[in-house]
Amino acid sequence: MKVLQDWVRRTPFAGPLADAMVRLRSPDVYRRLRADEARTWAAAGFARQLPPPAADAPVMLVLSMTNNTYAAKLECMQALALRRKGWRVRVLTSNVYTHARNLYRAFGIDEFVAFEALIASQSAEAAACEEVARRAEARMDFQSVLEWTYRGAWLGPQLLSSVSRRRFDGAPDPRKPDVREALLEQLAESIRFVHAAEHYLERARPALILVNEPNYHVIGPFVDVAIARGISTIHFTQPSREDALVQKKLTRDTRRVHPNSITTATLDRLIASPWGDAQERELDTEFEQRYGGVWKVQARNQPGTVDMTPDQIRDALQLNPTLPTAVLFSHVLWDANLFYGKDVFENYGEWFIETVKAAVANPRLNWLIKLHPANLWKRKMSGVTDEFGEMRLIREQIGELPEHVRILLPDTQVSTLSLFRMVDVGITVRGSIGYELPCFGVPVVTAGTGRYSGFGFTEDHATRDSYLARMACIERIERLPPGQMHRARVHAHALFALRPWIYRSFRTEIGADVSDPLFQNLVPTVADDRQIGHNGDLDDFAAWAANPEAIDYLARAAEPAPQAAGL
Repeated sequence: MKVLQDWVRRTPFAGPLADAMVRLRSPDVYRRLRADEARTWAAAGFARQLPPPAADAPVMLVLSMTNNTYAAKLECMQALALRRKGWRVRVLTSNVYTHARNLYRAFGIDEFVAFEALIASQSAEAAACEEVARRAEARMDFQSVLEWTYRGAWLGPQLLSSVSRRRFDGAPDPRKPDVREALLEQLAESIRFVHAAEHYLERARPALILVNEPNYHVIGPFVDVAIARGISTIHFTQPSREDALVQKKLTRDTRRVHPNSITTATLDRLIASPWGDAQERELDTEFEQRYGGVWKVQARNQPGTVDMTPDQIRDALQLNPTLPTAVLFSHVLWDANLFYGKDVFENYGEWFIETVKAAVANPRLNWLIKLHPANLWKRKMSGVTDEFGEMRLIREQIGELPEHVRILLPDTQVSTLSLFRMVDVGITVRGSIGYELPCFGVPVVTAGTGRYSGFGFTEDHATRDSYLARMACIERIERLPPGQMHRARVHAHALFALRPWIYRSFRTEIGADVSDPLFQNLVPTVADDRQIGHNGDLDDFAAWAANPEAIDYLARAAEPAPQAAGL
């Protein structure tokens, strides 16, 4: 059956058949998607009026692989910035993603590269079979799989993360037959994509690549091959505000760095720059907006929360007022970020349960186990309704928790900002809490490297023994001194206020139902190209994107001043 499906996806019938299936399965969704395509065609007419690129124009390749309305339009918006400067744009996508293709065409993009055609080679298939057979005979525990590479592409984290996300499992065990089978099946796909990327990039030679999800087992190999060839590659993602994107150039040095980050050199430069009441107020406002419901994309992580005083929180959670309070800020266990650093524990699941065990064994503090609020909307979007993975781990490996350990479920009414103002220490692997809490003088203990490791405001541990030893006496940890707190605040200000590329020529619209395929949408706020030029937002992005030496997009005010000639 799979052989037949793969063959059909390579034929001209793939798109019409995919449309027919959507129409039969959900007529209303089909109708609404087509209506959105018509609206987009009418609103984006100015994008189709751009002159065609010159024959020798530089090429931007969009590694898309999505049929999602919002994701495709974000790609179209950024592609438009380069097209306005004379660039040619091609899109790697699937033959069955007809909705996305129609959106690209509405924006004047009609050059597509079907991945089904790229991976359909006998040599790639033979290589995939050979590598799968070799790996099937080798050791397959978590750490062994994590180190899997192939022709320079680091496949291990991509495979494990893909399996973790698909199975909603924060601790996938490759020794289990079903996990092993899923890994080997996806390994074959990854091998085909490595070969496809090598052949296509050698032939097409794009000057720039744009990608939203560079780390999973399909697109990840393409990105690794591109970086090995020195092709400038932009990773973009949305921060905690819906009018902006964060973009980073991926290189050999930044490949495994979270996109919403800055370098130590940039932080040192900003530390040396003027800082006063205006920057302090700006950062405080950013926190208030981030956790106060101003931005809808972040508000879904704070549903129904209210501000509370420290005493109100202690009363509501029945905490011992004479004890300090530690908070374990859990990650979404199955939304694994194995690509953004080195973990002290094997995976998020093991880190979580070992930390809870440490909390149980240390009654000298109040312990709050805060489940990530994104569990709510991510589970709903994926149709997951069973027990939280964290609660299952606690039930299976610990049982009933003692009085000094409390669970904060994802729908807790206690606002995160209120917690920041009352807790004594935070715990994470590499979450954003690690650079937020120190802004309030609260120390954070980490169990893995990440985007802010070694920046001077977190307590980082390189071994599980060191980490667990700290958990056993974490009540002794002291608040951050003013110098470390200042460093944290300058860093957070850079991420909140300087790193986002704010767009004005388009507007993000967000609905109420995350399971709706049009839950998020992007619409133009301009009627013609002249208005885009007046806004200047796409010009700013294009200037940064076309400069291969510029790694992080920074607001112009944060860029280093150009040096005079000869200096």
